[in-house]
Amino acid sequence: MKLKYNKSGNFRIIQFTDLHLGEYPFNSHDKNTLSAIDKVVQEHTPDLLIFTGDIVYSMSNHNAPNPKESFKQFIIFAESLHIPYAVTFGNHDTEEHVSREELRTICNQFGVNTVAKKNAHIVENRESYVIELLDSMSDEVKNVFYVIDSGDYSNTEHSYYAWVLPEQISWFQKTAALYKRQNPVKNNLIFQHIPLPEYWLSSQNIVDGNFNEDISMNLNWTSDPDEKNSHSLPFDNGVFSPEVNSGFFLEMLLNKEVWGMFVGHDHDNSFHGIYKGIHLVYGQSTGYNTYGSEPKGARVIDLNEPNQLIRTYPVIF
Repeated sequence: MKLKYNKSGNFRIIQFTDLHLGEYPFNSHDKNTLSAIDKVVQEHTPDLLIFTGDIVYSMSNHNAPNPKESFKQFIIFAESLHIPYAVTFGNHDTEEHVSREELRTICNQFGVNTVAKKNAHIVENRESYVIELLDSMSDEVKNVFYVIDSGDYSNTEHSYYAWVLPEQISWFQKTAALYKRQNPVKNNLIFQHIPLPEYWLSSQNIVDGNFNEDISMNLNWTSDPDEKNSHSLPFDNGVFSPEVNSGFFLEMLLNKEVWGMFVGHDHDNSFHGIYKGIHLVYGQSTGYNTYGSEPKGARVIDLNEPNQLIRTYPVIF
């Protein structure tokens, strides 16, 4: 399915993140989540939906003994919206009862309106791919959206959460070179679940939104036992990124055509910050079946073809 700017030169993306759907048949919280998504789609008429991970729970203690059925029902719901959509996974999608490969198989089996994945790459069962946005009058590629599976847990002493893998960074570098146009306007976007460590730095330059993720609420993010006491930390709020930096942000800088990145993961961070000229943005946490003091919602991303301007703002349910 080709994605193109409309005749007016506009294209709209809505990012949904952290739905955290539980066992099917869905409970009232999950039904409210899906109903709210449907309402936002009807009211804001997007051209593309992107779901940035933690779509389902997958552990018994999260009341999710059959995440494959829950994910299948999510795909059936996404199809009912009749809008092209893209999916990547978070740390909760495949914790216990299901693998990423199994979820991709479900998506391929039941998904008709899923986007065409270009230059897809899988390493350690984590898929990265490109979505192409074409010129309104031709098949020229005007923008590219990189969708990257940022993994779940590192399972090492170095970090609680996973980092973008060196193989994925190499893929980005080589793939981005295929689309290089020496364009002075930064107009390409990246979507993944877990924020990069640079989100800490972008929190010092917030354009809008809230930086409210309570650092004391989840101190298991760190592998350092000395940091598990909230009184030892010099800040109240946090970014739950990997604790080591694998260098992806540097490649984004060197590419010179990336406007910004959109993530989820931290339900009480909803800010849009800038670091070294790159926009580092959180989606608005979408699911009612999970924690969060921030209101539930979605994030709209509007692109304009003639001037290649990008603007983004949250929509609250």
